[in-house]
Amino acid sequence: MPKRVLILMLVLWCGVAGAADESPRGMAFDVYIRLEYGMTEGELVLRAGKPDQKAIDNHFEGLKSYYYFPTPANPFLTTVSLRSGRIINIERVRKSP
Repeated sequence: MPKRVLILMLVLWCGVAGAADESPRGMAFDVYIRLEYGMTEGELVLRAGKPDQKAIDNHFEGLKSYYYFPTPANPFLTTVSLRSGRIINIERVRKSP
């Protein structure tokens, strides 16, 4: 294998391994209650911070979901759904014990 390919594989593997080490930040209640339907994706990230996970649900319709995972301080999974860069649904579910 060429040396460049090996270096690229190592860099990619380190990036994936580093991403797995990040612990969830969750979403505080005071941030959650300030989210509104129709708010832009930029406002969401500005208020709530980077999500713990993002998913593109339907690229053609512009559907995305942002996930903020439970933490010991905030034991709720918060899911924010967006369509064309605007919030269309906000769901908050308590983590089961």
